[in-house]
Amino acid sequence: MPAPSSRLPKISVIQSFKVAAELGSLAKAAAQLALTPAAVSQQIRQLEEQLGSALFVRTQSGVMLTDIGKEYLRYVTEAFDILHLGQQNLRHAAAAPKLTLYSLPALASKWLLPNITQWRERCPDIDLSLHGTHAQVDFNAAPADFVVCFGEDRYPQLDKQLLFRDEVLPVASPALLQRYAGQTVLQQAPLIHLDWGNEGRFLPDWRSWFQAKGVVEPPAQPSFSFNLTSLAIDAAVAGAGLLLGQRRLIAHELARGDLVMVDALSLPLSKPYFLAWPQRSLSQPGSEALMNWLSQLSM
Repeated sequence: MPAPSSRLPKISVIQSFKVAAELGSLAKAAAQLALTPAAVSQQIRQLEEQLGSALFVRTQSGVMLTDIGKEYLRYVTEAFDILHLGQQNLRHAAAAPKLTLYSLPALASKWLLPNITQWRERCPDIDLSLHGTHAQVDFNAAPADFVVCFGEDRYPQLDKQLLFRDEVLPVASPALLQRYAGQTVLQQAPLIHLDWGNEGRFLPDWRSWFQAKGVVEPPAQPSFSFNLTSLAIDAAVAGAGLLLGQRRLIAHELARGDLVMVDALSLPLSKPYFLAWPQRSLSQPGSEALMNWLSQLSM
């Protein structure tokens, strides 16, 4: 048999192989494909020559796959399944308009997600795809329509809408407060820290808070540090320590009583949050509704 070729066979030839393998008969495959048995037989020979391996063994009742044929059928079946799935997804995408919103992970999980049912009430016929990421969104490469970002400097070329300015305030779980008496909690309880990397200079830390309060910062002790705001909030709810939580992101924890304010002094973040988008996004169905929804959430 000739050496195998790296060139892919025609899709019609692969389909003939698949149908013949599933039916165990070249004649039945020909009838299903509206071809002659001779045409199907010729396609199978071409495929075997191109692959450099025998795929079928001819029997009195039809054809039977060789071991190589069984292995090839597995790949062919998987490939056709992927093609069918892609076709279904394309049909769904064409039938149901979709908006894709990128956001910082903590905003996605702690601010947007608790209010996500409001979107369905506003736009029952438009899908919303929510992506959480810290990375810069490339609108030319990613299927993104909008992004919620911290500050306006990261997307200087995009249109923007101010969403909200946030502030941090000291909070703790009721269980943690029970372990400390009165005001000593601020001096004795472990502190939870956030490490935002380069963006950390825009987020007030515990040292800034104690200075603004006009009290001595407590001595250093073992503590927890997180690079994700959502993890820090969950740690505070679990009673791991005191947290300078962003008011917008802990609103539901405060409302449920999972976290309580330890002191009324709050400090503002140095940058606000924005919604940003390229001009093309405004032509997408539901874009105005999305902007209005996020504006309402920001009030």
